[in-house]
Amino acid sequence: MGGSGGLASIGAGLTLITVFTLGACRQAPPVSLAPAPSVDTAVATARRADSARAHTARFYQSLPYGSEAQFNPISLIVNGGYDQLRTGQNRRIFEYPYRTSFNTVWRSLTHPDAVIRHYGVRRWLRNEVFPLSAKGEGGGQWYPNYHLHLFGAGATYVETVEWYEQHGTSHPELAAGATVYAWHLLTEVVENGNHCCEDEDGLTDLALFDAASIVLWNQEWVRRQFGRTVELKSWMGQPSLSAPGETLENAYMMAMLRIAIPGATNWRAINTFGNAFLFGVSRRIGSEYWLSPTVGFDPADNPIIDPVTGAKTVTLKPNVGLFLDRRGSLLVSAISKGGSTNGVTVNVYPFTRTMPGIWFQHVNGGGARFGVVSPVGLGVGWFAR
Repeated sequence: MGGSGGLASIGAGLTLITVFTLGACRQAPPVSLAPAPSVDTAVATARRADSARAHTARFYQSLPYGSEAQFNPISLIVNGGYDQLRTGQNRRIFEYPYRTSFNTVWRSLTHPDAVIRHYGVRRWLRNEVFPLSAKGEGGGQWYPNYHLHLFGAGATYVETVEWYEQHGTSHPELAAGATVYAWHLLTEVVENGNHCCEDEDGLTDLALFDAASIVLWNQEWVRRQFGRTVELKSWMGQPSLSAPGETLENAYMMAMLRIAIPGATNWRAINTFGNAFLFGVSRRIGSEYWLSPTVGFDPADNPIIDPVTGAKTVTLKPNVGLFLDRRGSLLVSAISKGGSTNGVTVNVYPFTRTMPGIWFQHVNGGGARFGVVSPVGLGVGWFAR
């Protein structure tokens, strides 16, 4: 690509960063000509603002049990970044071709015009950007872009903002933006693997939908839709470095959306997506617990359908799940499928902040995996035949 194209790409990248920054940061207050408030008044105002910020808890409540007790920036990056390992055979994270894959992703981000031109502008718009193609015709990549990146990842971004708020971070939006972009970048590097030399899917995700999700979910009119009658939570896995083989197992991202049913106090509709796309109902047990039987499908594989462009599709298999949560924080999950080699998988999350989590997984083809997970959401696992 020529020098002018490289400058244009850098200019586009700077424009994207500017849009992200404007969306993620608060607007600076205008200069006032009124007399400055007293020190006592200024301190009191600042304390009220800090107090109001500390109690923002639409998505993250700092609950000392369940999946929310394990939610933090590190567990988010590990679960999200390595989510796609479950769809392949290679989970040896210390042998992964990070440099080769990162170079492909970075080249795609810095030369977007060449990547889109080689893939085909019309094809890119139909398959990746607008809902104008279907899986059966080799398209449909737009669906996870909207569902998982714009919607699901955007909600997780807000949850991360609230985590940083409640842990006293000065600029929680910027910290959350950096965290989720570390997750997204690792995701694209892991997904791309050894493919060379352009990645239109990673370009579309990172430069368009991931950036748009941050700008969109920084809008109050979006966030205020969620609360008592509509819940949206991150239900992540319990990733564990497993022996033998130094593989990373049980890492995944899943979001839970639950909606009140008009006229029903103890029943709600539930949908999970990400690791497992499931639909069902939640039944209230007591005042805080919910039991949710679900059915749906598992995105078990993510094969490449065009070796030239690296375009991918998804293989879907029937799936069922059963979940027990307390106030939206997942306590126990059982899913019949969860990836290319994963059979029935059971996760038991900490019932108190100090106790460990545990998980068990049947391996298709023989054997079982199990693990013990620390309160921070990272653990160790073993494989046994």
